[in-house]
Amino acid sequence: MRKSLNITVLAAMLTQTAFAQHDTILIQPVPCPEGEWELAFSDEFEGDRLNTADWITWYPYTDDGSDQCAFCRTHGNEGQVFLDENVVVSGGLLKIIAKKEKAVWMGEEREHTSGMIHSRRAFGHGKYEFRCRLPEGNGFWPALWTFGQISAEIDLMEAGMQRPKRFHTSVHNWKIKKMAHKRHRLKTSLSDDYHVFTMEWEPNIIRFYIDGSEVWQLHRFTNRRGKNLRKCPVRPGRYRTQPVFPPENEKLYIIAGLGIGTEKTPFTKLPGPETVFPNQMEIDYFRYYVRRNHH
Repeated sequence: MRKSLNITVLAAMLTQTAFAQHDTILIQPVPCPEGEWELAFSDEFEGDRLNTADWITWYPYTDDGSDQCAFCRTHGNEGQVFLDENVVVSGGLLKIIAKKEKAVWMGEEREHTSGMIHSRRAFGHGKYEFRCRLPEGNGFWPALWTFGQISAEIDLMEAGMQRPKRFHTSVHNWKIKKMAHKRHRLKTSLSDDYHVFTMEWEPNIIRFYIDGSEVWQLHRFTNRRGKNLRKCPVRPGRYRTQPVFPPENEKLYIIAGLGIGTEKTPFTKLPGPETVFPNQMEIDYFRYYVRRNHH
């Protein structure tokens, strides 16, 4: 269990006394975030190829960050091998293409190929935003998510596309194997048009949006029953802390990909005979903003 679970607030922001696991006394109020969002990084996916100075197309979970592990291009028990050639930039879009074709990677055989991108750099507090359109059909498991250097995973969107009007957002702490999760239902299909998925990660709150409408909040501080504090600023007092909330010095890698289901996957299962291949997930842009405080 990570050491930062008991003390979870920047000392520079406030003074606190910790007592009991996850419990905190705030001596000073926790201020509201201030300042306008300013664009700090973006990829509009113009041109005719992926910018490999910013992105790789595998999970870099080897000692040297290369793709030389079975997991690096299969992501475990999923039903695809992630190939470079299935990641195409054209027409101002990043196209992640799923194909019904056998492939073998490091001795692991799969019935499909697909693609993913993983940022080379890690990002801090800020606003993370994707605009994309998803493929419909049983067996498609698209995801827009982040993975931390310490213990955090924040999922802007995961969906099993046999239910194209539904998606999920989650916050994980993979060291303690706990998560907070919310399922969302839309009136329109995620495959009919492009949608904007946004996550705002502040020091004490995470907000999730689709097309500018907020769908969920998760707070660092909760009441004694574990319920979110809806008011800002947080007044001095005795609180609990949300165990899955990212540690203060966390940095997040950006990941987007189109997984293919198997009998062991959580959001969707094997593609059916009606599932259309080839098919693709289209990403219009990724943008990252930071707050610029006004003095």
